[in-house]
Amino acid sequence: MMLEAVRLQKWYNSPEGQTVADLIGEIMLQWLSVNHPSLQLLGLGYTQPYLDRLVQALPVERCRHPLAASPAEMGVLPWPSGSANRVAQIRPDALPFADTQFNQVIMSHFLESCASSQAALRETWRILTPGGRLLIMVPNRGGMWARRDHTPFGWGHPFSPGQLAELLTDSLFIPRQSRFALFMPPLGKRYFPQAAPAWEKAGNRWFAPLGGVILCEAEKVVYALTPLGKQSAHNLLQRPLSQSFAPRFHKDGAKRSQ
Repeated sequence: MMLEAVRLQKWYNSPEGQTVADLIGEIMLQWLSVNHPSLQLLGLGYTQPYLDRLVQALPVERCRHPLAASPAEMGVLPWPSGSANRVAQIRPDALPFADTQFNQVIMSHFLESCASSQAALRETWRILTPGGRLLIMVPNRGGMWARRDHTPFGWGHPFSPGQLAELLTDSLFIPRQSRFALFMPPLGKRYFPQAAPAWEKAGNRWFAPLGGVILCEAEKVVYALTPLGKQSAHNLLQRPLSQSFAPRFHKDGAKRSQ
């Protein structure tokens, strides 16, 4: 089940949601800072809280025209505030963007609710440039937040690190780095936001697999094919059909492999 954008917006406007966006946004910023000097950035799912923080922190020349896209089941809310809308309504398995249009894609509240996560990842692969990066956030199957449905991370299909890495690899991505995050307990209104940095520091050191989310960065790598040499190609073309493609049979009529 995919949460509606209005519910996600309401939660991220709460003190708990603001704290989560600050913590996750800081990690995203650190990872983006070492990649492309100029970002053609797309956010898939509900990424507005993180895009706001990235756009504010990055120099204007690095991220001039970021875009966002939300599935039709989620709905669309205008973004950014006070400016021309840059959010599109899309189908996860048929993105309305050209091949190799972006060199950076961020996914949040997206993959865990897709009907076909591999189809969505293959479409993302298509619109990325060679060497482009996908930064994805999904609920951690072993974390506390996936067990609390009063937060967005308690909905949809959570992942283990191995499951996420295998899915990315099957979709032609190469995982480059990953980490757990969001170690503070999901206590709703009863939590203490000032303690969140201490929770993150302790969690990364002592109980990392219990983090609420998994963050993973994967790269689109396009491998070049090695062409046949002229002599090899000539020899292949000169082979008689009976030696190259036609099946052979034993005397009893049974087919024999080449």
